[in-house]
Parts: sequence; structure tokens; C-alpha cells
Amino acid sequence: MQKTISMKEISEKADVSIATVSRVINKNGRYSKETEERVLRVIAENNYQPNPIAQGLRAQHMKNVGILVPDIKNEFFTKLIYAIERNLFEAGYETFVCNTDEDETIEKRHLQMMQSQKVCGLVFLSGTTPKLTVSIPTVYIDRISTEVSPNACMITSDNVTGGYLATKEMLEQGARRILHMTSSKAVSCYAERCEGYRKALKEFGLTSKDELIATLDELHYQNAYDKMNLLLDEGISFDGVFAGSDWLAMGCYQAMKEHGIRIPEDVLLAGYDDISITSFNAVPITTIHQQVTEMGQLVAKNLIATIKGEAPQKEPIRVPVYLVPRKSTRK
Repeated sequence: MQKTISMKEISEKADVSIATVSRVINKNGRYSKETEERVLRVIAENNYQPNPIAQGLRAQHMKNVGILVPDIKNEFFTKLIYAIERNLFEAGYETFVCNTDEDETIEKRHLQMMQSQKVCGLVFLSGTTPKLTVSIPTVYIDRISTEVSPNACMITSDNVTGGYLATKEMLEQGARRILHMTSSKAVSCYAERCEGYRKALKEFGLTSKDELIATLDELHYQNAYDKMNLLLDEGISFDGVFAGSDWLAMGCYQAMKEHGIRIPEDVLLAGYDDISITSFNAVPITTIHQQVTEMGQLVAKNLIATIKGEAPQKEPIRVPVYLVPRKSTRK
């Protein structure tokens, strides 16, 4: 078994100081191209692997990032985490993911654990409206924080435009009483989608009606299914449904189907997120596509810049979205 070479031995073989070897490995400080090539050649020839624990102790933190996610079973969040992890890994950062299950108490416990582990950065997909300010470089994503520390930035989709496009699609297809299913909590992305919904109605000379805003305490398929059944039993009339997420749209779809309501002949239906089940459904569902690959790149880029000491952008970075029209809104 080959003996692991040390940084001291690398410095001797490359005829440079240990400090220079460290600068080349960590890609910081000044050194010539020739010196870099000589050090990297010795490293490659001897299969040297830096000790991450030792590096972390020297830097007072490990080169790892904690990710808090509200519902890891949700395909949108899974795709987003994958994109973030891949970009951070390519930049030399390790990640670990904690699922909060939309529970603020669990969320706080995971955050405390990450702080105790001395992570160098956080990605915060909060299940609530995040109000926690931390000293660790942080990127709030999808759900915007109401209290942001100086070393944090915010990245989200253009949810106002998304809500507007989904609602406008149904208005253009003739719907006039559009039900909107959303969160009862003050969660920014859902509030912004509702803002877009109201904007589209106003553009068509309509106003939103309280009986057509259906709020949910929990944002799962079953909650949407139960709420839609209740609304139908109460006799609430509507000719379109804009659900704040695709899983909410799927719950609405099943409840309406069981009540004999045909989609799109009787009611138009649109969701949000563009998860795969919407295209495989018996009636493919119109939705809003969020660009998770681009969001993952932006998260990694901005978090790493903040970790390295750059001042983060204060205004939220909004990633464009687009409508994916399918049969559920096209009679």
C-alpha cells in the first residue's frame, strides 16, 4: 500500500515552500503558472488527497454546506437540491440535507445543529417565512426571508409573473370565475403567485372574490383534495382553478373527477412547478415551469462568493419562469 505523501514532502519534491503548496491547493494567494504546474504534477504523481478535517480546523470551518428543505418528497425540491449539490460539489464543497417537513420547530433544531457543526454556508428553503438571522453565509431560496443578515442573499423564481401567466391562460380560454388554491401562511412564493393571479384578473376587468380564494394550512395533495371536496359540497361555483403547486392541482383534479366534473370541458385547471406527474396525468395539466438548473447554478455561485467574503446582492434575484400549456386548459 502506497504511503500517503505529506504537504512537506510535496514542497520538497516541487522545490517550493509549504505555504506555496497550500496556496496552490486552495487556489488563493500569488504564485506563478510554472510553480502551479510543478506542484500539481507532484500531487498527481503521488495521488495526494488533502485532509478535509485538517483544512476545516485551519479555516475554523469545514468546507461543507447545510441545506434545509421543507418537503424532500416534493419533486420540485428534489430537483432543486440535486442542482445545488452538483454545482457545489464541482466547486469542492460537500453538502448535507435536512428535511423540516414544513415544521418550524424541526427547522430551528436542524439550523442549530448545522451551526454547531460549523458549516461554512447555508441554503435555506424554509417551510415557513424564515425570520432567523444567522452569521453563516446564507442563500434563501424560493421563500424569501423577512429578516436577512448582512451576509445573506435571496434567490427565487419570478412568482408574480408565474401566477399571472397561469391565470391569464385560463382567462384567454374563456374562464371568468377562477378559484385560486394557496397557502394560509405568509409564505412569499405563494403570496406572490396570488399577486400575479389578481393582476391577471384586473387586466381582464375582473376582481378577485373572497369565496374564490381557498387557503390551506398544509400544502399537500390530501389537503387540496379535502378542500376541493368541501368547496364542491358547499356549492361554490367556478370555471377555472389555479393551484399554487402541482401537487395541489393534482388533489383538485382527483376531487373534481370524483364529482363528475370534466377537465377541461367544465373547469380549466393550472398548477405550478412542472413536476413530471403533470405531463403523465390522464388529462395533462397546464403548469408553470421553474428553471431549477439555473437556480442551482445561481445558488452555488452566490453562496461561494459570500463565503469568500464578497458582499451579497441585497435585492432578491428572480429567475424567469414560463407557461407550459397542456390539455387541462385547452378545450
